[in-house]
Amino acid sequence: MKIRNITVGLLLLLGTLAGSQSALGQTANAPLAAALSTAQQQYNAAFKGHPQLYNGPEYIDYAKRYAKRTGHQFFLSPDRLPGSVDYNDHQFTELNLGYDVVLGQVVLQHATSPLTLRLINENVRSFTIGSQRFVRMTFDSTAANLLSTGYYEVLVDSSTQLIAKRAKRIQEKIDQGTVNVEFIPADRLFIRKAGVYYAVNKKRSVTKLFADRGKEVQKYIQDNKLKFKKARREADIVQLTRYYAGLAPQ
Repeated sequence: MKIRNITVGLLLLLGTLAGSQSALGQTANAPLAAALSTAQQQYNAAFKGHPQLYNGPEYIDYAKRYAKRTGHQFFLSPDRLPGSVDYNDHQFTELNLGYDVVLGQVVLQHATSPLTLRLINENVRSFTIGSQRFVRMTFDSTAANLLSTGYYEVLVDSSTQLIAKRAKRIQEKIDQGTVNVEFIPADRLFIRKAGVYYAVNKKRSVTKLFADRGKEVQKYIQDNKLKFKKARREADIVQLTRYYAGLAPQ
């Protein structure tokens, strides 16, 4: 109840300050801007302990049961990274998050204890880790769909959308009676064109989709020396998709 009262009060204060700043327009002075910033920080701090956030089950690090581990099950890093989440119809910022890409699970470091929690997938609308943004997308499991319900990183967000399904597969090995594990990346890329998603994994699959602007696309590839080699394949696909999406319609 105390947290609720604090957050409601801060919401009212934020609304009042925002309205005042809007009314002043470009004449808003520095003290008002500072007050608005302080109120926003207090609001975010109060929401960190909000029961709508810390309501998931505990996350158990299953990788620790292996004698030896090569790699890890998380996106980018096994450590919790700065992030935000749209969860239970609330936007929470300044969090420490991880994304288990094996289980497709967002994990949250508790603010006041050593516990790590699993966010309930159905209640997550989107989240960020660092500068990367993920959205939860749902698909009909009864149909022969290319994509399955889960989290997808948005790499290009326009009429032509590029998304990535971050994943890793587990490979277990028995060595002298102990079980070791290796986490092997298995990311997949998808382009949405005219409302339909297509899997892309190399140059030909992308240029085939963009064949309606073939001459311009091929010239862009040559001018920018896009090679689509393994080390830079995703970056080159992102760059080419952004170029194609920015072309004026014919």
